[in-house]
Amino acid sequence: MNGDGYGQAGMDTLLRTLFGVPALCVTLIAGSILALVRAARGAPRERIDSVYQLVGRTFLRLGGTGLEVHGAAHAKPDQAYVVVANHESGWDPFPLIAGLPELPIRFVAKHALMQIPFFGAALRATGNVEVFRTDTAGDLGRLRDGMAKRDPRVSILFFAEGTRSRDGNLGAFKSGAFSTAIASRLPVLPVALAGTLRIWTKGIPVLRQGNVVIEVGEPIATDALTFEQRGELRDRAREAVRSLRERARARLAEIDSDPRSAGRRRPGTDRRRFGSVA
Repeated sequence: MNGDGYGQAGMDTLLRTLFGVPALCVTLIAGSILALVRAARGAPRERIDSVYQLVGRTFLRLGGTGLEVHGAAHAKPDQAYVVVANHESGWDPFPLIAGLPELPIRFVAKHALMQIPFFGAALRATGNVEVFRTDTAGDLGRLRDGMAKRDPRVSILFFAEGTRSRDGNLGAFKSGAFSTAIASRLPVLPVALAGTLRIWTKGIPVLRQGNVVIEVGEPIATDALTFEQRGELRDRAREAVRSLRERARARLAEIDSDPRSAGRRRPGTDRRRFGSVA
């Protein structure tokens, strides 16, 4: 028998939830404290980034997450971006951090996350931007301040739908990311994930083993755009993410139907693997 309630897969899910989730909490607290200490001591930004990488990779290992990344070469190490991604799950940040190590990323994070002990303080101390979503004018001001204080080599990531998907469908994109990109004269980097929805589904406290595929698209220049064109930029970015997500989902289906395909290099792409799931 198969399913989360039966057989080997079900037992793995049960054990991963009972023992893996507490280990994830310990990892998050320990990583937060380490980041806070380094930030308080004025450590170089790269030392903060290494904590992000450590937490991201540890989450993937504890979760049994196989990760494949395509198109990472589109993200140039010496260029900052406004990264725009779809949002399937609370698991999304960890494969993004682990899968794009040359791209220092900070997040636009909702107020509720900033209230989590240690974790919220670490997010603030290391350059992430807090938004409330019910205070649009205030959020725009916080975004401006966050971008002004940001290390110029650091990219800022928006989950442009504004919330996690409950069914995997791609929602409407909010305008904040695109106003920020135009104001900052930073290119928009479209990114899509597939696979995290099943690993950590919104509203279901179960951690499942699974594969994730990330597709990184070509950057969209903003230096010739005006603020009035933010809607056009938003629509163009959403279409790019939609197309990338379809490609990621097709690759994920290929891996899930034949795990041996994870070792086959797709011509013309950049691939990175961080574990495998049979």
